[in-house]
Amino acid sequence: MIIIYLKQAWQMLRENPLVSTISVAGTALSIAMVMVVVLIYQIRLANYAPEKHRDRMLYVYATQAASKAGKGRNNGYMSAEVVKECFYTLETPEAITAVAQSDLPVSVPSKRLYKEYKIKSVDTGFWKVFDFNFLQGEAFTEADFNSGLRKVVVSDRLARDIFGRTDIIGETVVMSFKPYTVCGVVKEVSNAAADAHAHVWRPYTSEESLLSSSTSYGEGIVGNFQVLLLAERRSDFEKIKAELERRTEQYNSGKSDFNVGFLSGPLTRFDIAMGANGFGNFDRKPVLVRIGLLLGFLLLVPALNLTGVVQSSVKRRRSEIGVRKAFGATSDRLLNQVLSENLLTTLIGGVIGFGLSYLFLIACKSFLLPQEPLLNADMLFQPVTFGLALLITLLMNLLSAFVPAARTVRQQVTEALREIEN
Repeated sequence: MIIIYLKQAWQMLRENPLVSTISVAGTALSIAMVMVVVLIYQIRLANYAPEKHRDRMLYVYATQAASKAGKGRNNGYMSAEVVKECFYTLETPEAITAVAQSDLPVSVPSKRLYKEYKIKSVDTGFWKVFDFNFLQGEAFTEADFNSGLRKVVVSDRLARDIFGRTDIIGETVVMSFKPYTVCGVVKEVSNAAADAHAHVWRPYTSEESLLSSSTSYGEGIVGNFQVLLLAERRSDFEKIKAELERRTEQYNSGKSDFNVGFLSGPLTRFDIAMGANGFGNFDRKPVLVRIGLLLGFLLLVPALNLTGVVQSSVKRRRSEIGVRKAFGATSDRLLNQVLSENLLTTLIGGVIGFGLSYLFLIACKSFLLPQEPLLNADMLFQPVTFGLALLITLLMNLLSAFVPAARTVRQQVTEALREIEN
């Protein structure tokens, strides 16, 4: 029966090209705008390489050294000491990594280059938390890290920039006048994956300045590191937070003048996607309300416009509906027919709008996305996107067609037949 309805809908589209074009275009633009918003948050939230486990990660970005005497506080990142005492001792997470980042010129021994690249100073846990695609070589080992050896993993982009090729295992690069040996080359990471993104990854033990506090204030608490925790499962989040709280209390009990705190505490990927940065308290509710209102506006306004188009179309069929009711068709069956027929228009508009959303996002990424990230198929094409596109299409169908269709199919048979006589 639905196939028959869709065939009838296709014939009506061909008979009324102007109305059909307006209806399809309105639907396409509305869905395109909604999908652009969805895609922006998908890029921030979804799992894709090398951040394939975002749904199981907790983020500790900000640290506070607070005077026990109430004489002041210092907000920033944490020291290597805090990382070691409060995080490396945790037993619940599957993997833990501490990361410090900077921008430094990278060159080769034979010549001095001045272009700066993003450098991440990490531990071996970094390679367990993130899933990199190694094109050459491998990551530095635990022994390399403990020994503070100057080994680095570089991106294929940096390898081509400096050496003109990617087969550079064993070659030497220079950072801060110090030589580092390349042990691995990975595929370039999009800066949309901000926690994994860099051009060079080195053991943080190879840079002595990172191993001490970055300031004399705070009793060795403030430094250069952020910490990321990978849980075995999402249900472990609360257990990890509770264990971290106990470790923090133990650490603070050994301090005479300052306490370490983590401000908003470990954040989930959802918190990060909604705009949390770890500095200060974060309330999801206002953000979700704003997003909901925006999506509602983008759906409702075009739906109201389309309602008028659908209503005029349905009115032309009042006599047909009256005759069918006279021969025993129920209101529910007629309503299902009208909605099914309108669904074809909505589906066509949905497919066009779905495609337009990707074109809009790519064309306007400098405006819509900070830092103009490198976009790839993994981050843009997710199963959830198709599910949301289908849901939005069905919602548009109901919003634009249900009210006028319901009013028309519930008219009295005598009123419809009187129109035929007139």
